[in-house]
Amino acid sequence: MEAIRYERELYAPVRDHLIRQGFTVRGEVGPCDVVAVQNDRLIVVELKRHLSFDLLAQAVERQAYSDHVYLAVPKPVDFKEDKVWRAKLRVLKRLGLGLLLVSKSGEVYLIEEALSPETPGGLRRAPKKRISIAKELHSRRTDGNVGGTHRVPLLTAYREAALKLAVLIDTYGPMKPKELRQKGGHDKKTTSILNANFYRWFERRNDGRYVLTDQGNAALLTYEQTAEVFRADEEKLPAEGAVCDSGDETAI
Repeated sequence: MEAIRYERELYAPVRDHLIRQGFTVRGEVGPCDVVAVQNDRLIVVELKRHLSFDLLAQAVERQAYSDHVYLAVPKPVDFKEDKVWRAKLRVLKRLGLGLLLVSKSGEVYLIEEALSPETPGGLRRAPKKRISIAKELHSRRTDGNVGGTHRVPLLTAYREAALKLAVLIDTYGPMKPKELRQKGGHDKKTTSILNANFYRWFERRNDGRYVLTDQGNAALLTYEQTAEVFRADEEKLPAEGAVCDSGDETAI
């Protein structure tokens, strides 16, 4: 068994473990490292290299808007089920938290459920937060975030919608908002994303069509994995003629 050095190494094996159980999984949703949904069941997993008081505090906060909360940590190379270990499990059990141990051997990762979660009663609930977390998860087409990664811009549902527009412009050339929607841009957010231009990815030409800025081209590289998913979507579409300007389009 090898030591796991980085928190981000935990994400893929935890994600795959949950997917095998039938969950839809996304990384870095709101304040949560990992969120998994199956029907009406919402699970949060917090990834850390070590058990700590700060981790426990985070996990207890997540219980207010999830059905169950797991902690996922690397399994110590010198793991022993000694008195100290059993004491840690008692604390987690009292708090109603689950525990996943992640071990590594070469390129193979193993997940062990050392403790099943059992959210205690009497918690103050945050239904609006739960709805917000679930909405963010379901709004994302791809899983472009790696849970446990720090100082990397997160791919939120809004940023993902903007990236889709960037891919369309990069693929088909300058387009108006109406043309972008026809090509698969977000039905409701395309115009507001372009007008707000929060990320400075787009520039409006005099003819009303949008092109990519240097920041927009850089974003295609930053989020290359997600951009490739959108490019693959375009390759699956049947061939068609160039987008035509109808001439009767009013200002959008």
